[in-house]
Amino acid sequence: YGAYLWGAPGRRRPATELGYALNLRLHYAAWRDVHYAYYSRSGSGRPLVLLHSINAVASAHEMRPLVQRFQRETQRPLYALEWLGFGHSDRPEISYTPEFLEDQLEHFLARVVRGAGGADVIGLSLGATYAAEVARRRPDLVRSLVAIEPAGLGREPQEIGQGWARLLFTLPGVQRAFYDRLTTPDALYRFARQNLFTDDFGVPEEYVEYGAETARVEGAARPLDDFLNGRLFPEYAADAFLHLRQPLLIVHGEVAERRMESYMELPDLEARPYVEVVGLPTGSWPHWEGPGVVTDRINAFYEQVGAAPTPV
Repeated sequence: YGAYLWGAPGRRRPATELGYALNLRLHYAAWRDVHYAYYSRSGSGRPLVLLHSINAVASAHEMRPLVQRFQRETQRPLYALEWLGFGHSDRPEISYTPEFLEDQLEHFLARVVRGAGGADVIGLSLGATYAAEVARRRPDLVRSLVAIEPAGLGREPQEIGQGWARLLFTLPGVQRAFYDRLTTPDALYRFARQNLFTDDFGVPEEYVEYGAETARVEGAARPLDDFLNGRLFPEYAADAFLHLRQPLLIVHGEVAERRMESYMELPDLEARPYVEVVGLPTGSWPHWEGPGVVTDRINAFYEQVGAAPTPV
């Protein structure tokens, strides 16, 4: 902490100075007393909505490989949401909970996307988990769900922050000091090399560069305590997936030391109609290591969705 205070990073930047994560137009939507950001492209057909995960440097940039593929391969309307607390969205000083972010997604789908018959949603990790709960309670908003490395289908999430760490976080500047050290380019590279990408694929420079950039936005550290303490991991995640009435595709990596979830509930899910589970020889971000393969799987899944009954 002393070393941090002695050599602390410079000023925080407003979110408006953050570079664009995607080659799409950036918009803002007003909701409650805040504004959240989303990228979009107009088109024809059922809307396609992409949701990034929740972590220390999360943003729509995580979905960039899939967005680039769909931009080239489809004329469908594209949307990529940025959760409140991340990317270009407002980062209010509040308690971040699954219910809060699920309400944001419900507002986005109902008031911004407004897809007739629901949108096809693609979510990463917790983004997919929140989408599953919204799809369960509002089936009119979600026609199908693609869950990439969904969170909550394995072991119950454990609290990451220890008691002494939570106590230290109450001291002025400690949380920001910890966050700044957690999100340096070197730290992001080490984490990605050890947890996200296989050795053969390596760590993309753009992942490290954009992650470090978004981490220097004013308020970036605010969701950290809720994330580290496990409060952003809903207890009902597995139940939400098991009770989905919409077609569901789960895509996950199979390299054991790069898996973020154990997926203990998959046999129960696979027994349901219109549910498909695909394992790929990648780390826990298969859409980065094999965007073409993942996109092909998703497109094949969408061909089957047309034959599925509409959830009511």
